[in-house]
Amino acid sequence: MAEKPMGKGHRLVLEERERLCMTGVRRVHTFDPKEIILETEFGMLGIKGEKMGIKQLDLQQGAVEIEGCVEAISYPKRGNSGAREGFWGRILR
Repeated sequence: MAEKPMGKGHRLVLEERERLCMTGVRRVHTFDPKEIILETEFGMLGIKGEKMGIKQLDLQQGAVEIEGCVEAISYPKRGNSGAREGFWGRILR
């Protein structure tokens, strides 16, 4: 079993694919209406969608609320040494 990183923990709540509330967010790496990339307590997190916006952001508490049409939520594999392209290639260079 993987060792849990120290911190406040990480939680995602997606409501009807239109509202995403998260805790355990450390930093916003990139943001635009189609793609948001965050650093969380458990690594990088990518969110793809349409007309997305950050409604609330409190990095001291590690909380973020996103509104819009959420199409995909993904975490990269840790220790992946293969070629990196597109979405993850831009943040993991």
